[in-house]
Amino acid sequence: MNEIDTSTFRILYIEDEELAREKFGKFLHRRFSEVILAANGVEGFMKFQEYFMKNQKFDLIISDINMPKMDGLELLEGIREYDKEVPVIFITARSESEQMLKAINLHVEGYILKPIDFDVVNSKLDMVCKDIFYRKIFNKQESEMKTYMDILDQEALVSKTDLKGKITFVNDGFCEVSGYSREELIGSHHNIVRHPSVPKEFFEEMWETIKDGKVWSGTHKNQAKNGETYYVSSKIFPVFELDNKNIKEFMAVRFLVTEAETQKRESHKNYLSQITNFKMAFNTLNKEKEVLLKQLKDVDVNISSLNEKYQNSEKRRKELMAQLEAYEKSHLEYNKKELMTQKDKTKQFEEIYNSYNNLKTKFNKIEKELKEKDRLYQNKVQEVDDYITRELKLNKRIADLKDLVTNLQKENQQVIKNKSMLSF
Repeated sequence: MNEIDTSTFRILYIEDEELAREKFGKFLHRRFSEVILAANGVEGFMKFQEYFMKNQKFDLIISDINMPKMDGLELLEGIREYDKEVPVIFITARSESEQMLKAINLHVEGYILKPIDFDVVNSKLDMVCKDIFYRKIFNKQESEMKTYMDILDQEALVSKTDLKGKITFVNDGFCEVSGYSREELIGSHHNIVRHPSVPKEFFEEMWETIKDGKVWSGTHKNQAKNGETYYVSSKIFPVFELDNKNIKEFMAVRFLVTEAETQKRESHKNYLSQITNFKMAFNTLNKEKEVLLKQLKDVDVNISSLNEKYQNSEKRRKELMAQLEAYEKSHLEYNKKELMTQKDKTKQFEEIYNSYNNLKTKFNKIEKELKEKDRLYQNKVQEVDDYITRELKLNKRIADLKDLVTNLQKENQQVIKNKSMLSF
């Protein structure tokens, strides 16, 4: 079941026994995202109608067969009046042939016997859900196919032929464009609309292609019943039997095109042909290039050095280009300035001259102030020098006085000493 997505399945479960309904309901909730419970047949049928009217159909209905008010078979009869395909599984404690036969006629999907074996139920649900899943895919694809066929029938000229080339089916578009009725076309060969100017070999090649089981496509002109010419872009393909081996019939789908469109298609084909030729030539050149590259490897040349020189040259070229662009930009700016009016130039000159005079006046004033400050500085320097000289002289006199005092003290001490000696 891993490959089957049951997350979107909607299940309706009908059981009149509350305990059984609760237990089996929990089991279903573990498998499916949406499970609707009903306590009897009437309630179950009303739930079915409610969802059916909202276009929210149930994917599977599981119901007890023996219930009060409305049993399972009566419920199924009512359901089948609305929905012929919804799968129904009955739960029953006994198998009665009459009930089973009636259920089969109502297209019941299967039975679950009581007491319920959940392993058996899982296995049965796996099979049923698989059928439901693929049936939903088939219905979706069938709906899409019908839509595509409706569109195709409105826009295209569709026809079918048997293996001998006789027409077996045409749509309204084919009849309208060709001018023939459906009765005139059915049973006739396609050459009834063949244009006389189209060569016989063209249709022989077409016929051989589709008989070989291949699809043929191309653009050609046909002739309507009134003799008018019309152009069609056709695609003819074989329809196989179920064994996919034997061809059953051929189906052709054609779209009207103008002569100009036909020529455009031919031009496009020629263009594609040229592109193909160019690609072939390009591939040949690539192969030759690979051979040359292989030969270059055998040549004793310092490719790295040459590459470096090339890069340097390229760098220098870019620098020169940048300089040239800068020069051109500068030259353009200069030319723009040259285009200024004479009045603007005079005004600019006056402003510059006035600024110059103001600056000159300020400069002279500053220069004068600097000279005065320099003179004052020199005076101060001289005063400091004089002060230092006087200080040095004063210090020398102080030192001389200190020496004199020291000598006097020494002489005084000697005199005192001599007096002491004389007293003895």
